[in-house]
Amino acid sequence: MQHRTIRGKLAYVGPDDGVRGREHFAMTVHGDGRRILRAQSEIEEGEVLRDVTYTVDAQWRPVEAFVRLSVADRFLGSGWFQFDGHGGRCETFSQEDGRLSQELRTPEPPRCFGAHPISGDAWMLTPFDMARRDEPQVISPALMSSLAFNGATGPRLHTLTYALAFRGEESIEVPAGRFDAWKFEFLLDDSEVAGHPPYHVWVTADGDYVVLRAEVGAPRHYRYLLAELERS
Repeated sequence: MQHRTIRGKLAYVGPDDGVRGREHFAMTVHGDGRRILRAQSEIEEGEVLRDVTYTVDAQWRPVEAFVRLSVADRFLGSGWFQFDGHGGRCETFSQEDGRLSQELRTPEPPRCFGAHPISGDAWMLTPFDMARRDEPQVISPALMSSLAFNGATGPRLHTLTYALAFRGEESIEVPAGRFDAWKFEFLLDDSEVAGHPPYHVWVTADGDYVVLRAEVGAPRHYRYLLAELERS
């Protein structure tokens, strides 16, 4: 077979070092450069359970996605998303919106899609041009399934413009082992989610953008740590 697979588990850690959730993910890398992320996230506060399947092309541009949400063991919503050079569209059903057919056109092809698994947040770093790593870069247009902090609304389409800053190369230790990492910071003060706590993400420095560690600053003080990793 022509693909390779990366599987892992992230531990969601609270400010008192207690476990507040977990995420299992698998990334399939096809021979033509396409990638598919399959992620299941469990957040204990709020009892949020999210299933995401997300496909990008060889340039990391979004192609399609599926998102399903449950809260307190009750169905919240689900939807199918499709993207092209003109924007995105979705067919969703949720407690909030009922049946929704939506289309959002963008002036340029969408650069990424955020569906809220932490492993997927790393794919929102891929539009960053490492050749210009010494300066912050604005990423636009981007699309999201929710603008809520925990992603537990909708799902439906939202636009997002954000900036990224490269914060250096490090060798870091996480429960899954020691890795060479790229560190990024999301700059969100002028975005549609202004007021979001500071957010730093460390990913593998090998071009696969596997999350090694992520930190959400005050007042939440959350950490996300790679607990298991398997490559096949």
